[in-house]
Amino acid sequence: MLTNLKYRKMKILYRLLLSITALALLTLTSCLDDEGLDVETTRYDEVPDVVDFNEAPNSGGFIVRSFEGTTDPTYEQEATFTVNLSSPYKLDHDITLTIEFDQDAIDAFVVDNPTWTPLPEAKQDFSTATLTIAADTREATFTVNFLTEGLSADDLIVAAYTITDVSDPGIIISGNFGTQYVKVGVANIFEGLYTVDIDWIYGGNGGNYGGSYDDWSLITASSVSCTMDYFYGWTYPMLVTVDLLNPQAFDGHPVAYYVTLDATTKPAAEDVQLDNKDGGVWNYCYQDGDGLWVFKLAHQLTTGSGDHVGSGIFYQNPKE
Repeated sequence: MLTNLKYRKMKILYRLLLSITALALLTLTSCLDDEGLDVETTRYDEVPDVVDFNEAPNSGGFIVRSFEGTTDPTYEQEATFTVNLSSPYKLDHDITLTIEFDQDAIDAFVVDNPTWTPLPEAKQDFSTATLTIAADTREATFTVNFLTEGLSADDLIVAAYTITDVSDPGIIISGNFGTQYVKVGVANIFEGLYTVDIDWIYGGNGGNYGGSYDDWSLITASSVSCTMDYFYGWTYPMLVTVDLLNPQAFDGHPVAYYVTLDATTKPAAEDVQLDNKDGGVWNYCYQDGDGLWVFKLAHQLTTGSGDHVGSGIFYQNPKE
């Protein structure tokens, strides 16, 4: 008897919750915030079917794809994009979409954002394609190969891809999200992981230290400079800048480039670049026979505890 009573109470509670939920759905007005659509409905099943890009842009109106810098004009780097069916229910039939590289959209974006640079169409391999969103699904993807040789890490570069057609006339192309604006981020040609052989003298206690380290990172700061952690027993950021406009011969390397080190994060310390250390030539870089960068760097930091002299040879790791 007690069990039966509990069951009836639970059933009544369930019906109350169901009624409240239904009332909320009936009184809630759902508005699609989409340019070109003027739709207000209190019924979820009356929301129109819309196709759009499924990756939401940031507050600037774009998404980001980041790529390596390269000196190889044939080196392709792939990015994937997804289109989406935004609808109350999945469809019982296939729909096909046409996607195009949209130069007009790029040009309009640059007019509104004059500090940006349009991506040349030749720097990617996509012009137009037809995609299928299969019945009972919501998404389809396409890929674009980007060729970043010659693109500068100093530039804000934009590409754009637009849904231009859909096979089902009852489906709307989104006015807000029917075009995907893409910031094409390009690292400089030095960025990457390095193996480094380090030697330093720590002036505070007169000790000599050294070692070999894997996966030392150089990170793009500009088209010709990187930040990295430097090495005096503790680490701090160092700006490494390459004079790419003036190739020179250094230390038996016929084509090499002078490098400037700047420990700007240690303003209270005296920052000295050691171009000649122990009779050797330092602070230059070159590419080895495999096209990988080698940096030979030496630096002195003077603090209240003494002169801390550091040097290291950085060998860029092959890309996986």
